[in-house]
Amino acid sequence: MLALSNRRSAWRHLALSGVAAVLLAGCGNDDPSEPSEPAAQAPAAAPAPPAVPAPAPAPAPTTLKSATDIGPPLTPNQLDSVVAASTAAGLAGASRCSVQVVEIVYATTAPDGTPAQASGAVMIPSGPGCEGPYPLAAYSPGTDLQRTRSMANIGDPEVQLVAAMLASQGFVVAATDYLGYGKSDLPYHPYLHAASEATASLDALRAARELGTQRGVGLNAKVFVTGYSQGGHASMATQKAIETGTVPEFALAGAGHMSGPYNLSSSVNAALGDLPLGDLGSTFYIPFTVTSLQKVYKNLYTTPGDFFQTPYDAAIEGIFPSPSGVSVSDLIAQDKLPILLSSLVTEGFIAAALNPASALHRAFVANSPTDFAPKARTLLCGGSKDPVVRYQNTRDAVAAFQAAGSTAVTSFDVENEPSYANLLRDDLVPVGVNGGYHASRVPPLCLLQVRNLFLTLR
Repeated sequence: MLALSNRRSAWRHLALSGVAAVLLAGCGNDDPSEPSEPAAQAPAAAPAPPAVPAPAPAPAPTTLKSATDIGPPLTPNQLDSVVAASTAAGLAGASRCSVQVVEIVYATTAPDGTPAQASGAVMIPSGPGCEGPYPLAAYSPGTDLQRTRSMANIGDPEVQLVAAMLASQGFVVAATDYLGYGKSDLPYHPYLHAASEATASLDALRAARELGTQRGVGLNAKVFVTGYSQGGHASMATQKAIETGTVPEFALAGAGHMSGPYNLSSSVNAALGDLPLGDLGSTFYIPFTVTSLQKVYKNLYTTPGDFFQTPYDAAIEGIFPSPSGVSVSDLIAQDKLPILLSSLVTEGFIAAALNPASALHRAFVANSPTDFAPKARTLLCGGSKDPVVRYQNTRDAVAAFQAAGSTAVTSFDVENEPSYANLLRDDLVPVGVNGGYHASRVPPLCLLQVRNLFLTLR
């Protein structure tokens, strides 16, 4: 059997161990409210960050640098045990395929267009009744604090669930670790930077195709994209790149974006509207986003103290992502992060976040990948009681897509499915706040909805 430690606490998005119980008291409802007027005046308009560029062409001569099998193939029984321990138990059907997880290291590009290295995993199905050619699915994972985190780790609950729900049904899955994680050589992670998320995912798809050729794994022409939390943002950026950019080798058959922060400006403003606590995890994801985008654009602030209070400004640019073993509770204990959002951000940050002319606000807008009209069948899934990534992000994205003329987009709120009601209740799914609604209960149910859509389109 798989080594599934605490499977019900599942994915590690916004690793809030040790502080979650305190933060939960500040969880907002899913209707973002406008923050009150800041005391400080908005700073003068700074130069806007560049528009999100189309992903660079695949690096020459090849994308794939290395491929290493991680253990023996996972069996259908092992994969079924993963689903049985999740909220999708009894809903997903039996696994059809065994799955070999292969660690890949591949060439990609940094946000400034220079060559970079990334890593990830390719999940290859096989077995009787599971013959190819297979469709190819790009999967983008959720936020993680640990720089060593990799989708090639078969002990990782997110890896296990993706293998069980997608690869076991006959999809070859290419899952990026993103730049700055795993075996990437980029010294930072450009968190929620849409263009580099898309490039890392597209180059993972290219590497998966090269691996398929090397190993004689038949692939058909259909490509799908999906991801959860940060990965939902990344998969939406990837769909935008395919459908509006210069990547003609991919014919997108379908997309499924799950619980992502698609509207960055609205997400930040909603957290500010719930000061002093902010949203669950906002003292983590707001500085991660802002310091990452500062490293990309270099013009959001002059010094960290412009946006972050003392003593947190001193270390804030160097803690995301962190070395293995460092948690949010560790950062709080070391006075590198506070519990309250009001103790972290300055009045200058609040003013800039609310000022459409500021470089900060423009960076949020430039990295909200909702400014296109999806062509392939697209599903947005999430939960309207999510305290980490508000469901308003899904509403905003659907409204933007419809306003752009798309008729290919639908949404699914797990709270509106009567058969899911008991699966989302605390007393029936006894997970800690650390692995609660956003991280454990919603992902299997949304991945099931996405998988079912993909099966109709494969």
